[in-house]
Amino acid sequence: MSRNVLLVEADGPARVAAARELETNEFSVSQASNALEGLREVYEQRPDAVIVNLAMPEMDGEEFTRIVRALADVPILAIGPGGDPELIVRVLDGGADDYLEQPVSEIELVGRLRAALRRVARQVAAERAPTVRTGDLEIDLGEHTLRKRGEVIPLTPTEWGLLAALAHRVGHVAPHRFLLSTVWGEEYVDDTHYLRIYIGYLRKKIEDDVSEPQYLLSQWGTGYRLADLAPASAPPMLVPVPRSDETGSDGLAIG
Repeated sequence: MSRNVLLVEADGPARVAAARELETNEFSVSQASNALEGLREVYEQRPDAVIVNLAMPEMDGEEFTRIVRALADVPILAIGPGGDPELIVRVLDGGADDYLEQPVSEIELVGRLRAALRRVARQVAAERAPTVRTGDLEIDLGEHTLRKRGEVIPLTPTEWGLLAALAHRVGHVAPHRFLLSTVWGEEYVDDTHYLRIYIGYLRKKIEDDVSEPQYLLSQWGTGYRLADLAPASAPPMLVPVPRSDETGSDGLAIG
């Protein structure tokens, strides 16, 4: 069964060429020439993946990506200018699964799309795993939720993807290349600076003291490990004591 891909591209000839290449590779393609058409297609057709060129006249491409992510949990491939790391990080944090710097060949586009769909398939299978608990953390892989001492900690899609990859190997070192290919794709396996940046982001949200991390541990030259810690001790429980007419005192005692 072919996968349905929504292609949002304002440039008509470029859109037609990309659609033709996708169809040649057995994808079913829906096309949209602007953001409003694209959002309507996402809402009505529920595509398996969305490819969007961020250069669109009537809506900021970053905003379009955020809206699509809110509407559908599908891979989003954003196409935009190169040479702007801050833009790339914003787009990825806004919900895109991959960022392709222009110019992009049709062959590369197809390869990136296939990689994104494979990652989603792996994540769907992995999310059937039980909740991971370590120390004060509770990582619900099915609900995409992280709690620390019972309080929900919001994460960006990229932060969650990295934490989930570590959680599936809790207590064991996850190699750099495994994390990069799982979270960002095979073409990023040598870009270890992405890992350093996002491990830093996660530590700020998870660790009590980022200078002495307890959860996200570095294995120098190899990878990172989510520590498998014993559950935090439960707070003292209040238990009733015998009535004053039986013991000479009344109230509650610490158990």
